[in-house]
Amino acid sequence: MARIRLKNRNYVKKERVLSPPFWRTKGFWLAGGLAYAVWIYGLRRPVYLYLFGAPAAAEPTEAMEEAFEDVDGQEWQSSQIGGYGILYKIRKKYAVFGRIVYVDWYRNAVGTWFRSAMSRGVYLYDAVVPVDVSIIHGATAADGNWQKINFSHEERLLWTSYRFEDRPVFNQNEINNNHVIPASPNILRALKVVKKGESIYMEGYLADWKGTGEFSEYAFDTALTPGEISKEKAGGLPTGLCRQFYVTKISFGGYVFE
Repeated sequence: MARIRLKNRNYVKKERVLSPPFWRTKGFWLAGGLAYAVWIYGLRRPVYLYLFGAPAAAEPTEAMEEAFEDVDGQEWQSSQIGGYGILYKIRKKYAVFGRIVYVDWYRNAVGTWFRSAMSRGVYLYDAVVPVDVSIIHGATAADGNWQKINFSHEERLLWTSYRFEDRPVFNQNEINNNHVIPASPNILRALKVVKKGESIYMEGYLADWKGTGEFSEYAFDTALTPGEISKEKAGGLPTGLCRQFYVTKISFGGYVFE
């Protein structure tokens, strides 16, 4: 005997609604953005100081100034930095105790690719010198004075301006733009958490360096004295010669990075 199925008129077919993956939800990206901001602007500095820094013996008490020391008998040497072979020559031992006014990062894939349209040497330079650090010292760095000066940084150059009616002490020889060659990953970590206006001590060597192989045409000289003028110009105007600064030690906030 055949079975007869009776249709339930009250039955409503339900469609299953699939939820999107969690990584496609607005809440996920908001939470991720918040966590990133908390890390960058809140947690990263104390974590880096604790994990990678060492407590400093004492806070510097001397005046903010720089010191040069001759290093004799140096020859050209070879090294591998950031995947590129270079030749370098140590010119002077150098140290500066001053105030940070700008830290500008250049080692990133998109920025390097974009600027390489002008010169393929950008790939070499950004790998060897991933960051520029601008420091002031002397009377220019005095608290209450340096805040009157506007500092900006673009294309490896530090620019300054100030209001004439509120003119600060401004000595060009006390303003340095350093192209930093880090001696270790710890040096880079330190520069990621240092704050604008903070007093800082940096130590290392000034060096001339040049590329090798397909980049052998690119050579860079360091400034060795305050106020040196570069052969290059920006907008038809002369510019100061920056320091090629191989940094071996940084101290700030009661911690030392080496």
